[in-house]
Amino acid sequence: MQVINGKSLADEILLTLREANAAEGLTPCLAVIDVGENPDNKRYIGLKKKAADTVGGSTRLLSLGEEIGREELLALIETLNQDDSVDGILLQLPLPTHLAAFQAEFLAAIVPSKDVDGFSPYNLGDLIGGDPFFVSCGASACLEVCRRYAGPLPDKRVLLVGDSFDVILPLAVTLIKEGCQVTVIPEYDSSYLRDSDIAVIEKGLPGAVAPEDIKPGALLIDAGFYWHNDRTCGNVDRERMSAVPGYLLPVPGGMGPLLVAQLMINLSRAARRARKGI
Repeated sequence: MQVINGKSLADEILLTLREANAAEGLTPCLAVIDVGENPDNKRYIGLKKKAADTVGGSTRLLSLGEEIGREELLALIETLNQDDSVDGILLQLPLPTHLAAFQAEFLAAIVPSKDVDGFSPYNLGDLIGGDPFFVSCGASACLEVCRRYAGPLPDKRVLLVGDSFDVILPLAVTLIKEGCQVTVIPEYDSSYLRDSDIAVIEKGLPGAVAPEDIKPGALLIDAGFYWHNDRTCGNVDRERMSAVPGYLLPVPGGMGPLLVAQLMINLSRAARRARKGI
């Protein structure tokens, strides 16, 4: 399979955004709320800050102690909602254990016009019945890859493996709207893959997908992340797929950079909407 370089594609998106923002004099501001001392969260925030700098924007990092309570966090979100200098609000997940039970409430508290992650229940609901301000970055990243590498989408047979609210569920709705024939299963089953033109595989095991499982010419998007044999990997071992016709967005170097690039698209769109008073 031809391996898709997610980093190169993300860099292309960021460069285009930087030029567009500069031409419009747009300097989008992203407020990031980070609760606790999760090292992975801090690493991801660093990548987002770097991307915001690249597109001519800025990042306002609000680092909170793990002891912060529900009411305090809700009050902070409301303050950012009312702050006209902030275009997008991002609550870095996962949250500490004592706040995780309120995650849906926190995400719902972010006004839809600043919900650049696309996690607000209002944006998720409007994805079905209307026109959301933002679609989740994971679903948008997958759709971008599908449009570039799978050809015309109507009538394509698509397999989505998983049940996540940030990738699989919004992507299912989006692809149905594109005219695809979509099948969603909660866990990986190779028998479903053999007839699929496109597959997004979030749930499985390291290297679970075998070459004989794949329809020749298919597009595979690996959305599984594992630490296995002292390295990061996904559901698809790219070396085993080298002789199979088709395309593979791999792990690592695939979805990760594209998620950040799509976040910057949403952030720039939020700033543009705010300037127009939408």
